[in-house]
Amino acid sequence: MGVIRRSLSAILAGSVGSVAYLTATTNIVTPLPDDDEIWATKSFKKFNRYQNPPLNDYCWKRLPLSQVRPELRDNEEALTTEFCRGAWAGYAYAPQRIIMKLANRGPNTKDQLFDRQQLAFSKYELGTRFSDHFEVVERTSNSVMVRAGGSPLEPGPREMDGLFVVSAKVDKQAGTVDVGLKSAFFNSLEPLRDEKNPTPFVIELLHRYYARAMVDSGVRRLTR
Repeated sequence: MGVIRRSLSAILAGSVGSVAYLTATTNIVTPLPDDDEIWATKSFKKFNRYQNPPLNDYCWKRLPLSQVRPELRDNEEALTTEFCRGAWAGYAYAPQRIIMKLANRGPNTKDQLFDRQQLAFSKYELGTRFSDHFEVVERTSNSVMVRAGGSPLEPGPREMDGLFVVSAKVDKQAGTVDVGLKSAFFNSLEPLRDEKNPTPFVIELLHRYYARAMVDSGVRRLTR
């Protein structure tokens, strides 16, 4: 989690203007409703085996389909993949991508993705690992779920475990697409005796700004 904190701090140092822009152009829902589909996923049930309270939110943006690249408009799976590419290969993830590459690339991680070009053209199929910190653990026609919080080479419980769900959902009748990044962080190492959030409030704020930046970065790939 220390690497993520340093990355978030680097992003936050950008400018007050960028914070205002992202706040105005993206939406945050927190906490997620009790009937949100993430709670019923195999991965959430598997990794949060102690049912510890998660830090959770959903950052999203609605786009007119007319603004989306024509070849993507009628294909949610292609939209989701391209949105993933924009998020992980774009500006928002750049500081963390560089830090992770310098810290984690080596003989044991030679099969993982580290470079911007690799992330920009990955299909994000089930089992894809990147930055020695993320692994695709579920994939549907309009979503990609990634486990975070530690190296995929050490798949056991973590004090700070997490799941990201990147999604793209088209409403043809309205002529729009909702793209977003859903997050759930929790302690999977041991049961907690209180309802305290797994992260300090300042880190929550940094994370939400980071999520907004990731969504904005992903959107740019869809509209260029």
